[in-house]
Amino acid sequence: MKCNLTRPAAGLTLIELLVAVALLALLTVMAYRGIDSMSRTSQHSLAEGDRWQAVALFFERFANDVAQPARRPVRDGSGGAKPLPEWWGRQQVGDDATAAQLEFSRKSPAGRDEIRLGYRLRDDKVELLIWNVLDRAPSSQPEVYVLLEDVGSLNFRYLDAAGTWQLTWPVAGNAEVLPRAVAVEMDLGKGVKLQRVFALP
Repeated sequence: MKCNLTRPAAGLTLIELLVAVALLALLTVMAYRGIDSMSRTSQHSLAEGDRWQAVALFFERFANDVAQPARRPVRDGSGGAKPLPEWWGRQQVGDDATAAQLEFSRKSPAGRDEIRLGYRLRDDKVELLIWNVLDRAPSSQPEVYVLLEDVGSLNFRYLDAAGTWQLTWPVAGNAEVLPRAVAVEMDLGKGVKLQRVFALP
């Protein structure tokens, strides 16, 4: 008598199926985390690139401005007899919304009036102030443009003819109208500090 035994059909057991599903889920999570990490890194790199581009543009703008100083004092609109000097630098601006740490008269292209510019740090933002006319009326207000954000500190120093760096300008008892150079010191946070020196003509 022959015994006809058939082998059971090959297939996955329930345990094997659960293990496969668990492995697939684990691989999916790992892939998602990898893609998310790459995306975050890419976004951070783009943000850092934009920030350094803004810093470079700031220094380019500043260099262009201080390379064209105008030897022209201005009336500040307060009615005082003494005009503001051609170049005026101070450490603090207080609460005055129209005050700048550095303020100076700047030449303009031929056929246009000279302008008055100012730079300052206010609420962690580096701002550019522009007075479109040199001599101000009592109600004159500058146009204000934000050039950089998230800046911890901004300081200017001024080189006199004796080779000494000054914290303010003009210097008492010194007849120099313009400094020989201006140094810009900036703290961008995270331990990043920059300093640039610009010679004046």
